[in-house]
Amino acid sequence: MSQLEKEDLIALSRNGEQLKNVFRHLIKEFPQSACSISGMSKWLGINRSNSQRVLNAVNRSHNGFDVICMLPGVAGVQEFVEQCRKKKLSALYVKEASKALETFQDNIKNYSRSHSELKRMIQDAASEVGQENTSASSLHKRQRYYQSISELIGEKADVLFAAYVLRVNAKRSDYLHETALVSKQGISHTSSARPFFQYYAKTGDPVFKEPHILGSKDNLPKKNFGAAIVENFSSPKLIKGYSGYSQKHECLVFNNVRQPQEPFDATFLFSNPDAIQNPLNSDTHSSSTAISIKNPTKRLIMMVFMERQLDIRSTVNVGCYSGNHLFEGDLSLDEIWDDKLPEFPELKIINLDSPVAEESDGLKYGHLNDYMFEMSGLDKKDFVCYMLDVSYPIWSSCYRIYFEHC
Repeated sequence: MSQLEKEDLIALSRNGEQLKNVFRHLIKEFPQSACSISGMSKWLGINRSNSQRVLNAVNRSHNGFDVICMLPGVAGVQEFVEQCRKKKLSALYVKEASKALETFQDNIKNYSRSHSELKRMIQDAASEVGQENTSASSLHKRQRYYQSISELIGEKADVLFAAYVLRVNAKRSDYLHETALVSKQGISHTSSARPFFQYYAKTGDPVFKEPHILGSKDNLPKKNFGAAIVENFSSPKLIKGYSGYSQKHECLVFNNVRQPQEPFDATFLFSNPDAIQNPLNSDTHSSSTAISIKNPTKRLIMMVFMERQLDIRSTVNVGCYSGNHLFEGDLSLDEIWDDKLPEFPELKIINLDSPVAEESDGLKYGHLNDYMFEMSGLDKKDFVCYMLDVSYPIWSSCYRIYFEHC
């Protein structure tokens, strides 16, 4: 059989995520006693090997490729779906499972001679997908898109740096406390462009009215939600240009920035103590951190600092999705399998003593992380750092780092 192409791998990964999503929903309807290997085998009337493979695909897979490789063959998947039908589980999920199974069958037929051969082909080719984002062809396409969009809407930025610190809230252990620093540098707006916006979701907060202005000796509130403009890393005209907060769109609005066509910088610090449920003691067992590309941007640096007690019980994944607003806490990775774009950002685990923790290709950002940790009163040594570095990120998309916790 011929080698799998990039488009083939995308289709296979998407089908794997589709199968995981619908199987997970079906298993949630099982009695508790049927959620183990032996329990599922007995309750559904399928063999233990197939029970184990279905549970591994749902609970231990990191991506759609893993799901395809962990599942039993077509006959085993078909038996699982049919037995779920006989148990009169959700008709909607059984129908969706049947559709996903049809795609699974078609993929095996179209790409290989058997499920076993398809698994070997995936394992040989999957590593190549991650190289697509840095290829000359992909970079050129994204660069052309950036240039076209920035000319069309009259706005752009040289750098979007976003860093997030996630830790268990010491006083409310049911939640994670998120501290975020977002710095946009080299922002240019023509006179006809939209106002400059800075988004940060804090749904239904009646207290928040306007951002703090953080000077060198100020602190951001830690007990309640707080949003601030960091004076030392922002242009003076940004502060003067603030015109209000949009509750509907959950963003700060800067409509009075004078001479917006002259580049300016904007840096914000956010403290959100109760927006994310602690996945270690909630039903979702997942969390995600995302940055939306609201302005055409030359370069994205995204860093997520995960507290070690969380990281040790986590697996991590990354993807690029459409810019639709989604409430992160309600979603696991496979919930939005149908929204994932064919974009493959490379996720790196960063040694905090290495040079890339401070700068990359001439772009310095270590001082921003230092400032964020200083304002939070935290020690970097207590955290593990994950990083994305993307040239010309896709405008109006969302880059999301997912953590599945066990």
